[in-house]
Amino acid sequence: MTKHTKQKFLIAVFLILPLCLAVSCFLYPPEIRYSDNLVPKLKSDDPSYKLDDETKAYSYDLGGTDISVRYVKTSELNAMFLEESKNGEYSTNPYTYGNWIDPDLGYTPNRFTVLEVSIVNRSFTKMMLDPRECLLITDLGEVFHTYTTSVAAAKYGTSFEDYFKTRRGQSGNEFYRYEMRLGMVRGKNYSLDQMIFRGDTYTGLIAFEPLRPEVKKVRLTLKDVVYRFDAFNRPSDVVTVSFDFDRVIEKQVVTREMRLAELEKEKVKIVMPGPRQMVDNRINDSARNDRAIDRGLEQARVGMEKCFNDRYRNNEVKPGNMVISFTIEPDGVVSSQNVIEVTGIESEDFMNCVLENVKKITFTPIEDLPNEGTNIVKGPAKPVNVIYPLDFTITKTE
Repeated sequence: MTKHTKQKFLIAVFLILPLCLAVSCFLYPPEIRYSDNLVPKLKSDDPSYKLDDETKAYSYDLGGTDISVRYVKTSELNAMFLEESKNGEYSTNPYTYGNWIDPDLGYTPNRFTVLEVSIVNRSFTKMMLDPRECLLITDLGEVFHTYTTSVAAAKYGTSFEDYFKTRRGQSGNEFYRYEMRLGMVRGKNYSLDQMIFRGDTYTGLIAFEPLRPEVKKVRLTLKDVVYRFDAFNRPSDVVTVSFDFDRVIEKQVVTREMRLAELEKEKVKIVMPGPRQMVDNRINDSARNDRAIDRGLEQARVGMEKCFNDRYRNNEVKPGNMVISFTIEPDGVVSSQNVIEVTGIESEDFMNCVLENVKKITFTPIEDLPNEGTNIVKGPAKPVNVIYPLDFTITKTE
């Protein structure tokens, strides 16, 4: 290589290397921890307002009755619907995107702005709040109305039914997820026409549009909370209550060192609830009953944990569950092992590793036995097919 050629080569390297690094950053954006919080801003000139430091509930005292609101973070909403938040883009949590991460942002954005409203009625015969009359006003001048469950109830045009219908595909699974989401909303959203009698407490969620990044302050207004009715059951006394919040957004890029330190504290927990189904096992055969199958799977636990931990530390597998099928031959050897269902794991290499460990299990051999006589186990020794669910979750150690 001539001196001139070497110079060209070095120039090309210096020009191409930054481009490659930039492309790699684009293809593999860094993991970002994102937190979006609404922090109560107490009104110092009004003693009716108070803040519970433990629960972060922001309350208004109406003659001994508490009207409280609390911002609900995405992490809490995911914990509220834990199983429905584990399936990435197919998560059915109606209030969040579950554990899906926006590839352009590197974190999970808010799907809605969700607050919890609670009324503890200690003073009045009955009370009522129409959640459709709740407003969220931002410092940019935006005014948002709450999402109702159905289109029919949407006084101001915003409903979960319409929101998810416009995003629903045409497959059977899409229709199933749509119905699942609406069912969960019906159970958690603040109900219409909910009467709260003296001595009762009622709590429900209200959801608004997600806030733009530029928003710094918001005001939640509960309009026309009814606390007295006339003889004809019509509202006679109402109060409008407002709660101010400061918005705090935190973003933290997760470094390799941070992730490794966290991984050291995370261990896999394998839940083995017992066989879902067994075929061709003999009645009263203790070598092929549920307990015998559980004991056999215990032989593979350490190996399966290693399969998971090694790949989890390299971000190659996610927590989830799988259902395996395997056959126990009469001599106790395992054959024909397969994965027949899987949720959330997303690693074929990991599933193969689990099956290799299952293949190594040895069960007690069984023999042909006569159909007549006093023995409690009767009949020929046949291969037994087993269907067994395995759940892989992560626990943190201190």
